[in-house]
Amino acid sequence: MRDESGWTLSFFRSALADGPYRTILFNTIKLSLTVSAACVLFGYPVAYFLAGRSPRQQRVLLLFIMTPLWVSVLIRTYSWIVLLGRDGLINSLAQALGITSTPMHLLYTRGAVYAAMIQVLLPIAILTMFSSMSAINRSLISAARILGANPLRAFISVFLPLSSGGAVSAAILTFVLALGFFITPALVGGPKDMMISNVIAQQVSETLDWSLASALGMSLLVAGLLIVGAASIMLRRFTQLSSEGGTR
Repeated sequence: MRDESGWTLSFFRSALADGPYRTILFNTIKLSLTVSAACVLFGYPVAYFLAGRSPRQQRVLLLFIMTPLWVSVLIRTYSWIVLLGRDGLINSLAQALGITSTPMHLLYTRGAVYAAMIQVLLPIAILTMFSSMSAINRSLISAARILGANPLRAFISVFLPLSSGGAVSAAILTFVLALGFFITPALVGGPKDMMISNVIAQQVSETLDWSLASALGMSLLVAGLLIVGAASIMLRRFTQLSSEGGTR
């Protein structure tokens, strides 16, 4: 980076030194990894169910899954405010059923951020894994059953290794998208849920410290590349042999 005295690395030291910026960067990575893992965990059974349906049923179900993608992320985030607010739908229903006598603190929490981000990214994870599962040769599972494997053993030994590539791809894609989330954490999260993208925007628009913003952005980019690179290496190592001959 360049300041009035010339080229310097002081902005990177400020971004990575033991302080609020490094803490927010680590929290961003941790939150993105958690959201990515949750999207794969929740989306895998849905993608597996879709892959086993007839083409007509797949078209109908995929329409329902893709419908949220037609709605703006901002609108979907505001819907969570309506659901989780003190006078929102969940609190009103809980009080009407006698579950609680006072409104629960649901909004502006880490849980609200997780729920909103997973809801936004889950369709993308499902579509990614469904595309991979659709290419798996189902006759291999039938062959495993003929050779004596029960349905669970056939799934674990045959289908799961063949579909792991799609699961890892979905995890990488949702992780990269989660790293850059800006609107959702700002609207439904608290002060401790601030993402590094919020800090970068603050540095650019409020403090006008573009050099520090660039250093924070580069730090986020490098951290994301390292994690994605490590995941890609693991993907090639553990799925190369298992995927041979497994697709149609």
